[in-house]
Amino acid sequence: MTSNQSPPQHFYALDAIRGIAAMIVVLYHWQFFYYANDVYVQGGFEKTALPWYKYLSIFYTDGMVAVDLFFLLSGFIFFWLYAERIANRQINFRKFIIYRVSRLYPIHFVTLVLVGVLQWLMLKNIGHYFIIQYNDGYHFLLNLVFMQNWGFEKGPSFNGPSWSVSVEVFLYFLFFIICYLKLEKNKLLLFLLIPLGAFIQYHYSLIGKGMFTFFLGAFVYYLYVWMMKENRAKKYLPSLITITLLLWIAMFAEYQFSILQGIWIKLLHQVMPGTSTETAMSLFGQLRNFFFRLAVSPCTILTLAMWETTKGMLNKKWALLGNCSYAMYLIHYPLQIIFVLVVDWFHMSRLVLRSPVTLMLFFLLLIPLSMVTYYYFELPAQDKLRARFSKKNKTRVTIADVNVTT
Repeated sequence: MTSNQSPPQHFYALDAIRGIAAMIVVLYHWQFFYYANDVYVQGGFEKTALPWYKYLSIFYTDGMVAVDLFFLLSGFIFFWLYAERIANRQINFRKFIIYRVSRLYPIHFVTLVLVGVLQWLMLKNIGHYFIIQYNDGYHFLLNLVFMQNWGFEKGPSFNGPSWSVSVEVFLYFLFFIICYLKLEKNKLLLFLLIPLGAFIQYHYSLIGKGMFTFFLGAFVYYLYVWMMKENRAKKYLPSLITITLLLWIAMFAEYQFSILQGIWIKLLHQVMPGTSTETAMSLFGQLRNFFFRLAVSPCTILTLAMWETTKGMLNKKWALLGNCSYAMYLIHYPLQIIFVLVVDWFHMSRLVLRSPVTLMLFFLLLIPLSMVTYYYFELPAQDKLRARFSKKNKTRVTIADVNVTT
């Protein structure tokens, strides 16, 4: 990057937003406690019964877009940290995979085994699994090698949220090939992967969901690079902040007042008289989510990156939630199963799991547990794996070591 100003060594603001996104995913999955007989059924319960629905409805309804934020962050960070060094042969495939697998695998393996044991207890004590139904040997093997969402699966299996980790690993291979062949130099070819990802998602596989936002993250990164040249950041940052704030205000206002949704439903009824209101609302929800993925999320990441570059790095404390976000993401589902098993063991009503007090208790357990897991299990395991498989022992924290996963 030929610029009068260089990127910071670490984007602590992006760490913080990743941690917030992980908490939003946990909120979204709180609905698991509401399905009859612990079986997921689309529209199978009244969402307004969720704790503090009036205030948290945006997260309960569309919290899954937070996963897109993970992929977007990965795309931005990967092209920042790795693309040029892979293209210049400074990082080979072995080193790249050691870095990524050592970051992902320890907690993935532990939670995979833990969920296997917990689901066995669910089946033994209650007679059925909790939400995720494909918990057999075949799907266990797919999970062992991160292939549980590559198209070989029959459905969600074991630690369900880890589907996005599986997609992320697929993207690692695709990313490395693109950079190794220096295809990232051809920006038109690179950015064509964004609509290709959208097409794959809506017609074939959730791998397309990851592709869409991962390479959209690449687009945001190269836009960031362009804006940093000749100090364009200082010129455009105020306008970008204003646009980003307006986008967020518009999103929350629409959720609160449903103005555009009402107009959409009336318009669709006029154009397609046979369309039900439920279908019209579903289509509007998809468009709203797509708008978030295409505009709100990228503007937010670009604004935060430019802010930290021009104003200086934030305090390291902002990285705290981001550091434990991966553990939070993989631990919350087995912790939900534990809550169900404990409630049933003491013959309590499942209604207790729907209490706002239980929701607070869950986060009070999950966040400290995730922090302990990161600092006392993930980091030591990561260091040992890198020392074992790398030619030279690496220090714990380097630029290439930044936590960029979900």
